[in-house]
Amino acid sequence: MNFDQYLSILVPLSVFVLVFWTKRIILPLCVGIVLGAFVVKSSSPLEIPIYIFEKLLSVFYYVDQGKRELNTHAIYIFVFLMILGILPQMFFYSGGIEAFVSWARKKVKDRRSSEFLIFIAGIVIFIDDQFNALTLGRSVRPLGDASKISRERLAYIIDSTSAPVCILIPLSSWGAYIIGILNGSLPQEGSQSALVTLISSIGLNFYAWFALLAVFLTILWRVNLPVMHCNVNVGIEKMQEVAPCGRMSSLIFPIVALAFGTLAMIFLTGYLNSKSSDIVTILNQAQTGFSIFFGGVLALVVSFLTSKGKIAEEDYYLIFKQGIKISLPSVVILILAWAIGTIVRDDLQTGIYLSDFAKELLGNKSLVLIPLLLFIASIFIAFMTGTSWGCFAVMIPIGVDLSLSLGGDVSLALAAVLSGAIFGDHTSPISDTTILSSAGTGCSVQSHFITQLPYASIAAFSAFVSLLVLGIFDSVLLAFVVGGGMLVGIFYFLKTRYSQELQIV
Repeated sequence: MNFDQYLSILVPLSVFVLVFWTKRIILPLCVGIVLGAFVVKSSSPLEIPIYIFEKLLSVFYYVDQGKRELNTHAIYIFVFLMILGILPQMFFYSGGIEAFVSWARKKVKDRRSSEFLIFIAGIVIFIDDQFNALTLGRSVRPLGDASKISRERLAYIIDSTSAPVCILIPLSSWGAYIIGILNGSLPQEGSQSALVTLISSIGLNFYAWFALLAVFLTILWRVNLPVMHCNVNVGIEKMQEVAPCGRMSSLIFPIVALAFGTLAMIFLTGYLNSKSSDIVTILNQAQTGFSIFFGGVLALVVSFLTSKGKIAEEDYYLIFKQGIKISLPSVVILILAWAIGTIVRDDLQTGIYLSDFAKELLGNKSLVLIPLLLFIASIFIAFMTGTSWGCFAVMIPIGVDLSLSLGGDVSLALAAVLSGAIFGDHTSPISDTTILSSAGTGCSVQSHFITQLPYASIAAFSAFVSLLVLGIFDSVLLAFVVGGGMLVGIFYFLKTRYSQELQIV
């Protein structure tokens, strides 16, 4: 590698180091953009401020035949993220969540059925992981206490049905965020759109599927590891916050509207643009940004209608303020990720240099090992920073560039990054979902971190094995059979030794 190639790697490497050091993502991305500008404009330093400004501004426009056009797709994504910050507040203030829990409490008969209802609720509420972790956790505490479920076990079920579900359903805030990063990472003249790439990665996201399977088996076989017995209701709150009670329609109808509106508009815009009946062609030609924006607006309108009379007029200002405040960091990260993605991909060509280095170092095994390396690297970054979204911003552009340069499967590279980031986020004691899950259920952060770690680690190890099998034998079915079979076998063994119910005082 020559000096220019080392400089091109210096930019993402500096972001990695700063992410580990500061435990933040916005500052490292800003430093990476500035450093990239110094590398690109080293011969004309006076142009560096203009270069940075143009890169940030380029997020909001694109050049078509020499003319600048507004990037409406980016605007739609940003607005949709803000809507998804507002919707959870609407659900809580209208009492939709509490209504669902009240209905569920009438249906359950024992601990197992209570846990399965909470598991299903975590899957149904797929809009946002933080909303799932905090609001759902707070709402189902009475159901868990009545069924004598420990707060740590409750936190594990909720935490492990938040991010894995969000990452498997593109209609969530996660889907919009990842699509946004992919739009800045994939080549403009590619054969596959960001939406199709994300959908294609769903079947390869081994950790997300295995994490959900692990929760299911834990509930079904009553697996309580020794660490669960040693940490029962640690730091339990004495005072319970009571959520307002409303109607289930305030929760269910907006979610249905979001899913129906988005899917309908995806297929409508795809068909109008392609004039084809082929599903893949329709998805590739669909206006994803506008479709999810339409679905979000429709869901918000339905939420207003179904919650009418349940929310005081003076609360709407607080709802919008809280929702936008929650969404703004994601929007800022997305803007910075797009900007640094164009610098790394187009100007520095880091992906090409890294792929050449990988080919030289790994030889013919590079395509087999790259997904595993992306998986491991994403685990460390997400674990050390406590944020999977920050890891996405750093690792997705690099994973996409490496895969394209090596001639590999972009969807597999994306799935490896997503899997590693979710596991690292799950098992990090400084992760927002770890903290919010413990806060929502009322247990201590430390006890939730300690009790969740072994369950999540089993799912991660099975995912690692599946990625290895897929790389060697190029069979998704075989990878799922081997990794999934290993997961089921481990939990069956644990069932025979650790199926004793927890003693709740």
